[in-house]
Amino acid sequence: MDITTQDNIKITSDYVTISPEVKLYYEIRSSPNVSSQDSFKMIMIMGAFATMRHFEEQVQYIINYFTSCQKSIEILTYDHRGIGKSTSTQFIRQTSRMLANDALILINQVWGTNSFVHVFGASLGGMVAQELALLLIPLQRLRSLYLVVTSRGTYIRPMSFGPNLWLKLMPLLIKKDREHMIRNVLLPSAFSPETIKTSGEIYATLWLNEYDQWWAFDNQKACACQSSAAGSHYLTNTGVQLIRNAHIPITVQISSQDKLISPRKQHELAKLLNAKAVIFDQGHMGDDHIKEKIYRSIIEHIENVL
Repeated sequence: MDITTQDNIKITSDYVTISPEVKLYYEIRSSPNVSSQDSFKMIMIMGAFATMRHFEEQVQYIINYFTSCQKSIEILTYDHRGIGKSTSTQFIRQTSRMLANDALILINQVWGTNSFVHVFGASLGGMVAQELALLLIPLQRLRSLYLVVTSRGTYIRPMSFGPNLWLKLMPLLIKKDREHMIRNVLLPSAFSPETIKTSGEIYATLWLNEYDQWWAFDNQKACACQSSAAGSHYLTNTGVQLIRNAHIPITVQISSQDKLISPRKQHELAKLLNAKAVIFDQGHMGDDHIKEKIYRSIIEHIENVL
């Protein structure tokens, strides 16, 4: 389905079948009347338990910027298997490589097997982006890599549980009371105290009114499967060398007040990949007062390739 928004951004949406059990919902945003052959392409990979709706504001900003510069861009966002509008009847141990394979199938279906791609990933999505890079580099299709609030994982993986154990742990992590979940779990873990003070009520109201559009917490089986992927991820030294030796632009965005992924681990990833490190004094999700600086950082990263 194709629609054009009030700000003149074209949105194409559909489903791609990954397997008989899995279908991914995706959206491609672009400037109107843009030929897919003439545009440069970026896939944005979301973190755990969240839908692609979290990307909408920054995607709109980026597309509007490049449109104003007379440059054509297409940005592909999607929901992971079992999350949001994507479906999965499987209850299995997921890995970051499995989710990266999903992303590659999606890219190939919507843009073709010869397409060149910029890859962006946040949190768990950053782990998936690392694995997707390892799939695209041998094909010489990776144009750049932008990793946000993520890490390489750890060689010793103490949280590498299967989905059955994670499902038993879900009541400790996810509260059935939505208001309690948002106010006492999500907000403190996602934002800095400053943003909670100034914007916490705005986010709480928005997320309470549209809970399922933003979060997948009601589907605890899907969350348990994603937890197994996050807990088992590890970018090996061989993988590090493959990415470094690809000689592509790499940016690692670091949040110095992150409560979910250690800032130390984020710095470690930047150093390992010999990446440009951009550091923001914010929480895991990005504080309101520096959103535009974050969006500009992504734009600068892309412009270094064009």
